[in-house]
Amino acid sequence: MLFYTARSAGVWCSENDVRLPTYEEIARDEEQLEVYETPFDESVFVVGPPGSGKTVLAVHRAQMLAHADTRVVLINYNRMLRRLIAQLTEQQIQARTMHRFVSARYRAQVNAITPCTAPYVYDWRTIFATLGRAGVTPEPMHVIVDEGQDLPKEFFRYLREFVATTISVFADEDQALSDNRSTPSDIKEAARLDDPVLLCANHRNTPEIARVAEFFHAGNAPVPEVHRPQSGELARVVLFRENGATTRIANWYRARGGRVGVAVVNNATGETLYSQLQRQLAGQRVQFYTSDRQNEDEIDLLEPGITILNVQSIKGQEFDTVFVMEFDELLLEASEVNKRKMYMLCARARDNLILMYEGDHLPRRLLEQLPSADILERP
Repeated sequence: MLFYTARSAGVWCSENDVRLPTYEEIARDEEQLEVYETPFDESVFVVGPPGSGKTVLAVHRAQMLAHADTRVVLINYNRMLRRLIAQLTEQQIQARTMHRFVSARYRAQVNAITPCTAPYVYDWRTIFATLGRAGVTPEPMHVIVDEGQDLPKEFFRYLREFVATTISVFADEDQALSDNRSTPSDIKEAARLDDPVLLCANHRNTPEIARVAEFFHAGNAPVPEVHRPQSGELARVVLFRENGATTRIANWYRARGGRVGVAVVNNATGETLYSQLQRQLAGQRVQFYTSDRQNEDEIDLLEPGITILNVQSIKGQEFDTVFVMEFDELLLEASEVNKRKMYMLCARARDNLILMYEGDHLPRRLLEQLPSADILERP
């Protein structure tokens, strides 16, 4: 996501205002402007790094299509991103997850429950065969897909052959959270799209944070150009013992305020932090979302406060400050997926990034997986 706040360079807003950028602000980036001005009746494929404006452009495109009385559906990766879009558009655009969309659409098409091979894993072969026999064809509508890299390639074939005449897809393969990702080539082939428009700028992170994120970048895409000025404040690792993380986060919020994101690997850690922070910051906004809680409509992602999310749910968000808990679990179990997770997590932070480690010192194995001290401040 990329939205503007009072801290955004060159943009004036009220102190805690968070909003979508205007046309004039988008027009400063030629690549964004090219996407923004793509005719409504044309499909478009967009690829770009974190902070390049993919979600903003997806939302703007959905809004413009809706205002032009075009049937439009916006598909995104998770409920928290759906919630953010609803808040930013004041409920004008109702985004849906892939599973919610496919289940409802398939039932409407053939009056049947969507076949699965496992929970939340669709039997695409059966789906395609059933729809083909029923003579289902695409309808005059526009489907916009954000975070397309995390959706199966069969979904894009489903959209092209059985759902919509026009498709817009926004993706970044280097942020995919599983090995079941769709590459740009997969998406292009399945959805029958032209070559992607490449967004190359990072409008979100300070240069200091961008360097940490780039350390974990495992893909082939070029390093994006960072458009924000130096802040003079390095990202850092902080050591803590027992309940020390809660105190550190609470003190930070008391001193600096803003929108603080806390990323956890395990929901149990989030539960503990949530209960402790509620006690330490009584009367302040402290919120925790998980899919089991099904409380996404209670979460306010635009106002100052502390929001605790797991790795899956924080995808697509951005915060002024991000605390990453349990990062050692991702780095000590080395894999390309975990590197992509670290890349994505670090890139959520606009102004401040703190990696939290429980212990008295950083073990050598962990130090070897971290950027050097001139990029990431150590205790």
